[in-house]
Amino acid sequence: MTTPFRPDKAHALTAVETELLRDLRSRQNRPASDKAAAVLLNALFQTAPRVEIGPVPGDGPLETADPVGFKLAVASAGMKELRSAVAGLRLVHAKGPAFSLKALADGLPQAVISRRLALGGREPAIDNGMLP
Repeated sequence: MTTPFRPDKAHALTAVETELLRDLRSRQNRPASDKAAAVLLNALFQTAPRVEIGPVPGDGPLETADPVGFKLAVASAGMKELRSAVAGLRLVHAKGPAFSLKALADGLPQAVISRRLALGGREPAIDNGMLP
């Protein structure tokens, strides 16, 4: 029998932060052009510090080459690992809009947002359909 997930109160999200993340995830789930995908990833980078997942110096990026491996790592990630995941997505964004679109299509930023909502106690701590 597994122990149920209990969110840490230190990682709680306000109602505004929760709505911000859910809206961003919803927009990322819609088909987008290359340029729109780059803008949506950039929106995550601007939002990340507000919800405490903005990378800080010393956070190594999480590898994004294997989308399934990335989502598996994110599904059980803590705050430090989510910061690394955002750092990895920054590297993808830097490669260009086509890479950003692929990341969105693979559900990478959506997985990060879903896990942050779970850590904040706003959604169940499950993969939320992000894993195969």
